[in-house]
Amino acid sequence: MKTLLSHPEFDHVVDALVELHPWQLKKGKLDYNHFPDWTPNFFVHDVKTDIEHQDVTYIGDFSSLGTHVEQYALIRWLIDYYADKVRVIVPYFPVGTMERISKKWEIATASYVADILSHLPPARSGKPSIHTFDIHALSERFFFDAFHVNAELHTTTSLLDIPEGSAVAFPDDGAAKRFRENFPESVDKLICIKVRGAGDKREITLKEWDPVGKDVILVDDLIQTGSTLREAARMLRERWARSVRAFAPHGVFPGNSHIALAGELDELIVTDSIPANIWRAEWVENMRVRSIAPLIERILFRDKE
Repeated sequence: MKTLLSHPEFDHVVDALVELHPWQLKKGKLDYNHFPDWTPNFFVHDVKTDIEHQDVTYIGDFSSLGTHVEQYALIRWLIDYYADKVRVIVPYFPVGTMERISKKWEIATASYVADILSHLPPARSGKPSIHTFDIHALSERFFFDAFHVNAELHTTTSLLDIPEGSAVAFPDDGAAKRFRENFPESVDKLICIKVRGAGDKREITLKEWDPVGKDVILVDDLIQTGSTLREAARMLRERWARSVRAFAPHGVFPGNSHIALAGELDELIVTDSIPANIWRAEWVENMRVRSIAPLIERILFRDKE
């Protein structure tokens, strides 16, 4: 029997997994509270049966930067209380876009946050494992210290339905490098690039393939304001794409930018790696949210890690 604990924002994922596998999974009881000054006030029940000498998975909500330290303390506590095996699911690694520096004094935040998670001590049966989904650059997996943790990157593209005859488009070369190999050879793949237009303006155009008459799905790792995807969608329609959808596992959407983006698309698809997207989608007719529960299910039930 494996124990699942989570940040409250991912209780719905734990509930879904336990309902699917009631004889293999159980939901640990965690009181995730705060004192009036917002310092953490956590309590785990049934430690003797659910934590000690058990296979324990924690699903964290790292989309809010202010919760990183308190969640680290909780994970560290699981190891101190004799968990046999510890997995940490990091659905969204929010500092991942700051993985390299182009100016001397910039801070590569992704590396330093990975350092924090890398300093977990071993559980009873070995190193903890860190699992995250579709980080911004494939090299980020190696920011984690392999001497202390097993870090794995998982892709979410299996959550995307690609109807026959559809084409996949990538808004830039970076997205193409990360995701192109995840789609079958039979699927047409279009790559967009930014080229210099009048003055300093940069415009999006196509580098490869032709969208005429095709149902196109734009694929990227995350969406901030969505301005690039909006521009790409307009360009694809101007080139006679039949329809344009967009998929990204991580929809950040500062300032409710998902509303404007959805207005440019036939469908906007994200996952609940950022749980706020569940309620956002309730107010946008053509926005869909795919659960990461099937991805976590695969991690939990594969033969070996």
